[in-house]
Amino acid sequence: MLVWILVIFFFSTDSFSSGETSRIIAPVLKFLFPFLSAEQLHVAHVICRKAGHVLEYFVLGVLAWRATTSTPYARFRPELLTVGLVLAVALSDEFHQSFVPSRTSALGDVGFDFLGGVIGLLLMLRLRNEPRALPSHSVL
Repeated sequence: MLVWILVIFFFSTDSFSSGETSRIIAPVLKFLFPFLSAEQLHVAHVICRKAGHVLEYFVLGVLAWRATTSTPYARFRPELLTVGLVLAVALSDEFHQSFVPSRTSALGDVGFDFLGGVIGLLLMLRLRNEPRALPSHSVL
């Protein structure tokens, strides 16, 4: 989980600013959707970047859930620990971005991050409650 948090902070550097990611995302979008105008391509780029927020924090939510449930002696419920960790990382990540010249810090992004983390947590809660089928052993 710590490695993933470091990856998230690496994504907050100049290397992953909007100007840098547009060099990769814009040509892909132009190839996939050649009929989009320049303004529509810009909107699609923003959507891709926000989806990236959701995805990276989805992974964090899954990893945080696994980490908090691996300790049987936790004083707090794993769900609260997971949500708290996701929120703490999201807030500290936006704070970090406020010091990166090519990045902007936005509380709205914390919302996308939090959404991704909660979706990851909900998936793990759902999987925890799923009955597991026993493997069948067929005799040849």
